[in-house]
Amino acid sequence: MKLQTENIYQVIELAAAPAKVFEALLDQDAHVAFTDKEAFIQPHEGGAFSLCNQNHTGYFLHLVQNKRIVCAWTHKKFPAGHFTTVDLRLSKNADGETTLILNHLGVPSVDAGWMTESWNRNYWALLSEHFNMEAVTA
Repeated sequence: MKLQTENIYQVIELAAAPAKVFEALLDQDAHVAFTDKEAFIQPHEGGAFSLCNQNHTGYFLHLVQNKRIVCAWTHKKFPAGHFTTVDLRLSKNADGETTLILNHLGVPSVDAGWMTESWNRNYWALLSEHFNMEAVTA
């Protein structure tokens, strides 16, 4: 039987320039700083990653500096060998901050609900908080 999948689409506004968001997502130390979880990141096309205490793993398919991150991505709860595609697009909004568009393709339907919430809780909320704290201490 074919695995039923869904796509997750989110638009997020972040109070930081695209270069800062790109760095936070791809720099190992910066990623640990905002998630407070173990990370291993090889930030180049073909490079591997293991994020959030090895819950998310995969490899980078396409990187455009400060604009786009595309990766083959899996979660330890997904069926063995099932990879999804995560496409993150960053653009500068009118305030000079970042509009981030997430398109997460091929998420198993049984996992789409909690995965949607996980993106919001474990990435976007933490990243927003991280940048807000940076602004306060600057």
